[in-house]
Amino acid sequence: MHIVGKHVLLSLRFQHLMIAFCIFYVRPGIAQDVAVTVLVTASANNNFTSGTLLLSTVGDSSAKGSFVIKDASTIINVERNASYTLTLSSVGFKTLTKIIAVKSSPVTVIFSMQYSVTSLQDVTVVSRKPLVRQEDDKTIIDAEPLANSSTNAFEILEKTPGAVIDQDGNVYLSSTTPATIFINGREMKLSNADVASLLKSLPAGSVSHIEVLRSPSAKYDAASSGGIVNIVLKKGVKIGLNGSVNASYFQGVYGTSSAGFSLNNSNGKLNTYFSYQFTDRNNFEQLISNRIIATDATLVAQEAFTNFPGVNNYIGGGIDYQIHKKISIAYDANASLTNSSSAATNNSLISTIDLTSVFANNRSTIANNNNAAYYGNAISSKYKIDSAGSELTAEINYNHYRFTNYQTYNNQYFLPARPSLFGNGDNTNTKNIFVAQSDLVFKLPKKYTLEAGVKTTISNSDNAALYFTTVGAGSPKLDSFQTNTFAYKENISAAYLQLAKTFNGFTIKPGLRFESTNINGQQTVPGDTSFSIKRRDLFPYVFLKHKLFTIFKTDVIGSAIYRKSIRRPYYETLNPYQKYIDQYLFETGNPSLKPQFTTNYEFNASFDDFPVFAVGVNKTTDIFSNVTYQDEVTKIAFRTYDNLGKNTEFYFKLIAGIPPGGKYFFYVGAQHNYNKYDGFYQGAPLQYQRGSWTFFMFQELKAGKTIIVNLQGFMRTKGLQNFYELQNFGGLVVSVNKAILNRKANIILSVNDVFRTNQVSFALNQGNVNATGSRINDTRKLGLKLRYNFGVRKQAKPATEFGAPVEGTN
Repeated sequence: MHIVGKHVLLSLRFQHLMIAFCIFYVRPGIAQDVAVTVLVTASANNNFTSGTLLLSTVGDSSAKGSFVIKDASTIINVERNASYTLTLSSVGFKTLTKIIAVKSSPVTVIFSMQYSVTSLQDVTVVSRKPLVRQEDDKTIIDAEPLANSSTNAFEILEKTPGAVIDQDGNVYLSSTTPATIFINGREMKLSNADVASLLKSLPAGSVSHIEVLRSPSAKYDAASSGGIVNIVLKKGVKIGLNGSVNASYFQGVYGTSSAGFSLNNSNGKLNTYFSYQFTDRNNFEQLISNRIIATDATLVAQEAFTNFPGVNNYIGGGIDYQIHKKISIAYDANASLTNSSSAATNNSLISTIDLTSVFANNRSTIANNNNAAYYGNAISSKYKIDSAGSELTAEINYNHYRFTNYQTYNNQYFLPARPSLFGNGDNTNTKNIFVAQSDLVFKLPKKYTLEAGVKTTISNSDNAALYFTTVGAGSPKLDSFQTNTFAYKENISAAYLQLAKTFNGFTIKPGLRFESTNINGQQTVPGDTSFSIKRRDLFPYVFLKHKLFTIFKTDVIGSAIYRKSIRRPYYETLNPYQKYIDQYLFETGNPSLKPQFTTNYEFNASFDDFPVFAVGVNKTTDIFSNVTYQDEVTKIAFRTYDNLGKNTEFYFKLIAGIPPGGKYFFYVGAQHNYNKYDGFYQGAPLQYQRGSWTFFMFQELKAGKTIIVNLQGFMRTKGLQNFYELQNFGGLVVSVNKAILNRKANIILSVNDVFRTNQVSFALNQGNVNATGSRINDTRKLGLKLRYNFGVRKQAKPATEFGAPVEGTN
């Protein structure tokens, strides 16, 4: 309790500090710029006359400025305490890129120009991207080192430093509320299982970087209490016609193979890209659980083994065109088609707790055949208002997701002996999601930045399940318990406004978001029931940044954040459809769920754009969580969702490391979460307090000019997941990357979950449910990946001011 008191005191002081800054420091001031001197050199044989210099903020490919370089020395002015990408291009010369961190002192950048040639191997990468960097309220993780030992985007997410993913696909950042998953800045509006399935269909090489926003600004949807994880996919690298081919094989208990290619073409104003990936994967899950029924002192013991083979085809592509030096348009599309199945055998035993007497012994075999089709496309445009970085963007996107499942099961009853029960059914789930949005960034005089935007999201979902059961040699009969027809419509319209100002070393950004929510659901089978949610909400946001002190000639920047957010019940949590898992376990939604609201306070610090410290508190009301209820007579357990009351969560994160660039680089961190629930569970008062630790690290060693060794891992102690108490678990991944063929190809050898420690043992002791068990997956795998990069011809023209900076080669 002493620790909790300190956290509460820190939270109150933080809140008072935020209010004070909002009252006294939102006023005009004089911002200070820093001079960046650009020196251009060339050998006697290289006749450099002029070039184009693009300036952009690291992590944002949109240009903040474009400059014509004609002299050997040019000075430009930029804002302090930020990281920038400088890209210098000139006809006949290699396009060079450098990343600089601007603090408070002038910076000098030297470009040594050389003639370009036609092959990709001659593209020069002059600055290595860091694995992790901090940009205000956003942490950016470079995906390439993580992709080396991964087969798909989901595995990259599992290895993302600071993110914890449970075996149901939920992603946790600082909070025990799951984060919201975005792809290319767009929320998927899918269930956790569907998002996990979609990410598993995206090849690892398609991911450029991952953006982690623990406390998103007013620009982002308020329905992100647990933060946002944005997976940004690669687009064309603007260096002419080039591409890559890849193939990989990972062997555990089962094997997974993958192969694909990508092509990028840049001809000045017109840029296109296309990629294809085929994956044949397999996995298994072994689930052991023991539930005690207190009313009659019996034990329900179950052991299930499930095999998950599947085949996926992924296609992605796009085109962007610069209509005018200030106007560009783009079209992006991706599609995924997955055919998968599962075969499970579940043995169940009901006995006395000491196993001296057995009351029931049965077995269930369950088979599922699934087809999942996803298609998403977006049309976007950008208008550059001025050279200071003002711009207007607009986007319309449409996503379609269709999932079909044919399930059969056979329950065999050995003790007491009775006829078998056969069941089969079809389940079809269709979702159509339409999003339209526009955002304005306007640079005002005296270093003010205005951001505003509007957005509307329309999501329609339809679910139809038709099941039959057959007892013994009898005739099939309609299973009214599982047969279901449910329609769901959601329309969320939003508008936001936020203003940023830098003065006297401070940066403050207050914002306000308005959201209108209209949700309607109707179940027509087995009964005609409906529900409706209509509400209007305001969500304030304040971000404050200032230099704390200087160490080793580098500023340590502190940031404070205040934010309110909402978590709405989504389609799957509301649908009352009874989904069959096994003969003693079903999943169902709860149409009576209410939304939960969270107030977040956080203070964090970064060193040289590297996040090193964060402490915060989340206060949540009407919290809804995954819960388990069981029927004492039938022994059947139901996994569902319910509003439990309120929760206060304190978290603390500390990170240390050394920056990349030398032969050795490491990143290590620890996070502590402490939760205090206060409410009702199954009609009884709930007073629940638990704390847990998460440790994570990434290490890289340049063992030679062409060999890089990576070591990454995590460990979680006494974890907490929806009242499930998890025992210690973690995983270690080792990979060796060898460059060959003049650095145009790579051979990558990796071992995932080296010590097979990524296995979860759990305990649940809430209400009338007392259960223990374990879940084991096919996590330890030896992998071999081959990748070859090729270039066909050089870029015909120098990069224009709308061209994205060169990201580098693999």
